[in-house]
Amino acid sequence: MQFLGTTMTVKAGGSETGGALTLIEQECPPGFATPWHVHQHDDEAFYVLSGTIRVYCGERTWQAGAGAFVLLLRDLPHAFVNAQDSPLRLLQLTWPAGFEHFATDVAAGDTDPGRLIEVAARHGYRITGPPPGTRPEMPQPPSSERTVL
Repeated sequence: MQFLGTTMTVKAGGSETGGALTLIEQECPPGFATPWHVHQHDDEAFYVLSGTIRVYCGERTWQAGAGAFVLLLRDLPHAFVNAQDSPLRLLQLTWPAGFEHFATDVAAGDTDPGRLIEVAARHGYRITGPPPGTRPEMPQPPSSERTVL
């Protein structure tokens, strides 16, 4: 499925794992960046298959290449970028399961930033800012919902 400009393949979702986890293979084109966001009900990890991921978490920034494992626990504001000239391929693991429903709902509609914020909120994700290194293009959540970094 297409998700925010990336290609995602659900390898195992809640129905296959008894709700324990979701495993997704994701390919991100050069320049792809997620908006800053918070997972309120699940933890997230990436295993980098190829390419290099630049991760932003709180005030930390680091890069991880093929073979690296990145752990991002719930309630931590984070984002990631493919800053390379080649695709980034990774396995995304979230637990408990459920991320696949968010991805499906986003893939089914347009990519309007306001709609993304609404769909994310329904699934327990808070969009807290635009992608790293970009100008604010997205409508910002009310200030009471923003995470101060």
